[in-house]
Amino acid sequence: MAGEKLKFIVSLKYLGVCIRTFTHFKCLIEHLKLKFYRVFNCIFSRSKGVNSELTTVYLLKSYCLPFLLYGFDAVTLSDANARVLYRCLDRAVYRMFGVCDKDNVFCLRTLLGLHIASLILLRTDVVNFWTAY
Repeated sequence: MAGEKLKFIVSLKYLGVCIRTFTHFKCLIEHLKLKFYRVFNCIFSRSKGVNSELTTVYLLKSYCLPFLLYGFDAVTLSDANARVLYRCLDRAVYRMFGVCDKDNVFCLRTLLGLHIASLILLRTDVVNFWTAY
């Protein structure tokens, strides 16, 4: 290190994943939420009244979810982070369909296939399939 002192840092961004200093491994997801909402608001404001809700759902899955799920196929998702990501999806479904009841939002997310655990498993299965060959 050529005689230089090491800096103490609170968080580190490596390959797009923010890691926080803690007693155990901890990832930060605030920057992922910001990117998700930025892209979703752009898609939602431009497709409002023009396209159907299913088109917006397709765009959500194609463009917004990769920002929200980035890096979690390699890192174990904590319960707190999973709740935050679920709330992001709940808010998106609420804005697209105008439902505010928790049970209705859950039903819509089930019908549309917007469950984070299944999406992460699907991504890791696809990666494992292609790396095996």
